[in-house]
Amino acid sequence: MSKVLAAMVIVVVALLAYAIETAQIPPASLSYHEVFYINNQSSVFVEKDGWGLFEMDIKPKVKGFELTIDFPQGSSYLVEFNGKQYSGTDSFKLTVSSAGTMYIHFRVPNALVNELYHKKGTAEIRVNLEKMPFWRDHYTLHLVPRKSD
Repeated sequence: MSKVLAAMVIVVVALLAYAIETAQIPPASLSYHEVFYINNQSSVFVEKDGWGLFEMDIKPKVKGFELTIDFPQGSSYLVEFNGKQYSGTDSFKLTVSSAGTMYIHFRVPNALVNELYHKKGTAEIRVNLEKMPFWRDHYTLHLVPRKSD
């Protein structure tokens, strides 16, 4: 009897570990502004000079989750959230504990602008929300050239 019980405990622990590792419960609800749904993809416009922007309204469900925004290689950014400004290149990381609106202003390199406008290239911004053990969510925003009128 004890062998059967031990085997059942091992199976239950393995299933529980697998469930925690693969679970994806969003740590916050996000709503976007200046993000458009084009060709069945969430898209952000990039101007001919390489600049783009969008906003995120963040409403945390848990406090202290980590927000990471990965821009295309060589991109610079300016992020404003709750009265503080952050600037840098390539990747932005912040621990979020309170609700607010995040303003993201970014510039992609000229080579990528050329790819997007003239060679039908693709690029994306990845937004990741994560707090261990199972709070996580991922978003992908595709960069598209703004068509002139």
